[in-house]
Amino acid sequence: MSSGHDPEVSSRFDPRLGNPAWVGNWTVGTGLRMEFIDRSGQVWLCHEPVSQERARELSLPDGASLALLGGLVADAAYFSRSPLADVDGPLDTMEVDGLRFSFVARPLASERMARATVLSIDKHHTMLHASGQSIDVLDFGDGTFAPPAWSAPNDTPNRSDADRSELDLPDQWHLRTAELTSDLVAVIPNPAKVVILDDGSGFHGPLPISQLESACR
Repeated sequence: MSSGHDPEVSSRFDPRLGNPAWVGNWTVGTGLRMEFIDRSGQVWLCHEPVSQERARELSLPDGASLALLGGLVADAAYFSRSPLADVDGPLDTMEVDGLRFSFVARPLASERMARATVLSIDKHHTMLHASGQSIDVLDFGDGTFAPPAWSAPNDTPNRSDADRSELDLPDQWHLRTAELTSDLVAVIPNPAKVVILDDGSGFHGPLPISQLESACR
């Protein structure tokens, strides 16, 4: 576990998302991130990059299991508090096998739809997708959308729209690529609607489609 924070990384703690002083609430940089769910149903995130091999060999607490292994897709992400906390503040943390994990989410409900799993999640989460980038978004067809939460572990940056179109989605839902001309600051509602597609990628929202249109003008 790193003993400090790289000044270059800390400079990406954008105050539009949250408090830059709460360094343990932030996720920035590249690489895979992992989450595990403990025996009580709490989700713990490692903010540092973890290889697939390291994640699968980790000695997790009794009753815990690997919940997620995905690629970071945002320029910065921030959790304002742990679930069940009364006020914003530093996240609850624990150390597991030399890595620091933070309590970031709590599943409330789940539903299987076509080739997607839809979760209701208690979390206080904001993500920044910077201007000039192309991101895949999930359009629900009802005036709302979900920006990407993570990419599939084995995703490739040059995967075509045709590859994604092969995914069988519920009626009215569709994936599309958004070309951002201004920053998209995505304040995810709580509870969040989190969609996990069968390719392993994830999206969270819902947000008004007008916000996406404003960021693409």
